[in-house]
Amino acid sequence: MRIFATLLALQLTTCFAQNSSTISVGNGIRLKVTVGTGNDTPDPLKVEMTAATGNSIYRILHDDSGLAVWAYELVVERLPDGDHFQMIVKPAGQEFAAKFPNADGGKPTPTFTIPIESQPLGVGGTFTIDIPTNPGLFEHRTDTVEVQPDPLGRSGSQSGKQAAPLIRFADLIVSINGKAIRATGLGAMVYGPYAMFYIPKRGGYFFSTQPVTSRPFVQVGNVDRNKLRFTIDQEDYDCTSAANILMQSEQGQLWVYHDPQYKPNPKSSAEFSAASSDSLNRWLP
Repeated sequence: MRIFATLLALQLTTCFAQNSSTISVGNGIRLKVTVGTGNDTPDPLKVEMTAATGNSIYRILHDDSGLAVWAYELVVERLPDGDHFQMIVKPAGQEFAAKFPNADGGKPTPTFTIPIESQPLGVGGTFTIDIPTNPGLFEHRTDTVEVQPDPLGRSGSQSGKQAAPLIRFADLIVSINGKAIRATGLGAMVYGPYAMFYIPKRGGYFFSTQPVTSRPFVQVGNVDRNKLRFTIDQEDYDCTSAANILMQSEQGQLWVYHDPQYKPNPKSSAEFSAASSDSLNRWLP
């Protein structure tokens, strides 16, 4: 059932959180996006998040056939005082259509009709976006975007508490047995407790700074500043990031898991991409 463009964004709306993911835009601002559907039923849509420009991302909602039923661009700007931010929800326009020409089977992907702006937000501030839905099915969907603290601990909100170890992939290049490929998205940067990258026809590669018991992760990733090297399935991987990969130290080890059957979704399975999250459940339910 097609989503109808009948509602606009509201701020600070209460909803039932279904899942969340964390991403960084190119200007270094880190965001946590939580999906709410207003009930406890499983979310029928799959969400793709990808870099748009240096300070924005695309949010794309796919149905179970892989077609996009809604998309928008989320722009995040740091205000002149340095401590506050503003978010702008923009329609998915011509640039989106050029990058994802078949997102909705060749038809224009449904999106907002006008931009929507948040109030100035501090660290921890939230902006809730109402996604237009079909009222005949009593649907109610929201994306709640939260500005995350500086991962390097420069925010006063840390108050001496040690931050969880974070992995960062910035404009990642991966070489497999000496052959290099690059993640899509200009200046793409992601960081969080868990990170991954997807290689078409090879599946997903998942990384953690801590042991993981739910999947057969192995401690084979060796990090030296902006370099990550590991061997898995008898192949050698050399990864180069535009910034240090471990955000709390220059050297260390990562736990690695390879799922050769993993695909992010049917529409993005042809591109190499990187992502991060606060939970492995985003990729490995």
